[in-house]
Parts: sequence; structure tokens; C-alpha cells
Amino acid sequence: MNSRNERLLHVLGSILIICGFLAYYYAGSKAISLLIAAIGGGAIAWTIAYLQKINKVSEWYGFGFTFISSIIFGQRCLANLMALIGIIQNRLTSNAYHKSIYVVLLSIICVSSICSMIVYYVNLEESKK
Repeated sequence: MNSRNERLLHVLGSILIICGFLAYYYAGSKAISLLIAAIGGGAIAWTIAYLQKINKVSEWYGFGFTFISSIIFGQRCLANLMALIGIIQNRLTSNAYHKSIYVVLLSIICVSSICSMIVYYVNLEESKK
């Protein structure tokens, strides 16, 4: 198996968990769902990396995880961005602080997932040669 992909999953999992804790730190109990999703995603990434290391799963599981992570967190980022735009356009008295935090952190998670997916795929192709 490709140890670069295992390390990539460890880094992605760590980024997910760190962003989840940052969301909880800045937004408090309103960020519980993001915290749970980020910790869950990070734990899944670490688990897949470990299972790949002991040759229990194919490398395609890691690629699938990065792909699904990109879709899920990208969708959540767009939903929060649209909510932030709605707050700015319609309800100027509403507090956009938490939505702004979510958009920034979800953008980091989404870009990390997309970059991980690209690098993961390149590493898969190189390991076939």
C-alpha cells in the first residue's frame, strides 16, 4: 500500500477535527453539528488510513472517503454561504457572526478534502506504475 496516502488521510482527518473544535470554540453550542461531523469525518479518515496500513481495505476506500467528504462539506459550505447572503440581504438585524465562521471553516474543510482527493488519486496512479 501507498504510505503517502495513509499520511494524507491522517492530515485530512486532523484538519477536519481541528476545524470542528475551532467552530465549537468560536460559535459555542450552535456548532455542535459541525463539531460532530468534523470529528466523525476525522475519525473515519484515521480509521481508513489504519486499515490500509494493515492491508484490510483497498486504497480506493480512502479515495472514496475524500470524494464523499468533498461533496458533503462542499454542500454544507454552500448552504451556509447562501444563508449568510440571505441574512445580509434581508435581515440586517440578524447576527451573521456564526454563519461567517461556518463559511470560513467549511471552506477550509472543503478545499482540504478536494486537494486530498486530487493528491490521493495522483498517488494511486503512480503506485500502479
